[in-house]
Amino acid sequence: MSALRKRFTVSTAASCPAGTTLASTEKSSVQSREIGAALQLALRRSKLTQGTIAGRLGWSDSKTSRIVTGYTAATRLDVASFLVAAEVAPEEIERVSAVADLSPRAYSIQAHPVGLPDMLPTLLHLGANAHTIISYQPHQLPHLTQTAGYTETILRDSDLLAPQAVLDGASARQKRQTILSGPKGPATTAYIDEAVLSRPLPPQVAAEQRLHLRTLVWHPRCHLRIIPATAASTATTGFTLFQDDRGHEVVTAFTPTAMLVLDHPDHLAPYRQTITQLASRALTDTTSAVRLLASGTFGGATAC
Repeated sequence: MSALRKRFTVSTAASCPAGTTLASTEKSSVQSREIGAALQLALRRSKLTQGTIAGRLGWSDSKTSRIVTGYTAATRLDVASFLVAAEVAPEEIERVSAVADLSPRAYSIQAHPVGLPDMLPTLLHLGANAHTIISYQPHQLPHLTQTAGYTETILRDSDLLAPQAVLDGASARQKRQTILSGPKGPATTAYIDEAVLSRPLPPQVAAEQRLHLRTLVWHPRCHLRIIPATAASTATTGFTLFQDDRGHEVVTAFTPTAMLVLDHPDHLAPYRQTITQLASRALTDTTSAVRLLASGTFGGATAC
């Protein structure tokens, strides 16, 4: 047996008898669903069946199913054992096990490089499993609508990141946007403050960003809506609401160096209220499109 297997293999008969679980909760949470999604991916890549993994670990079918579907909060030991049985790479075992090891509070506040929540696997998970996405950024274009050049410009202007970190961050943001191009991509609504469109950009960046917005405007599942400068102020940080096909809702709220992950109804309510306000103040899709593609957007001199 390899050193890796010795490190992670446990006596499941002693620590978790068949038919029992080590769940800290029986309620599905965003944390348990993220772990479950990682285990499902490992299962598909291994080409093993769920029953085979359960047999290797001495788990009941019920326990295995609830962990994989996210309806049981698995322990770090459960996660590591499952991934070892699925013959997953050591670095992925460490990453997913670390997520399982987080307390709910620690999971709900995730640190990241300045301005770059895109580096967090949780954000990738939420986007990849979303049926609906609603986003708002008060001081820049919503992340899923940005070109790489726009992102690099915004990050460089902060003067807080090394050049390589800027490039890595822009690449990570572009990777997140691939969910919009898939055949079953989420219905996405992005609210944009009109003042953001007046921020001057380098000519080439401005032209590329307008061209990208034109593509999104014609996207059947994307809705870009402008909040006019004359509308009442919406005092909020940037945030995104994700809803999956089972109706689970999660909000990610952004600070400069941390992302809040919220799924309790009491925590979701203020953001739901803000979305209602934004929807009532925003221009229609058609009127917004005319403004977004205007030649003066981002200080551009020519139409794209």
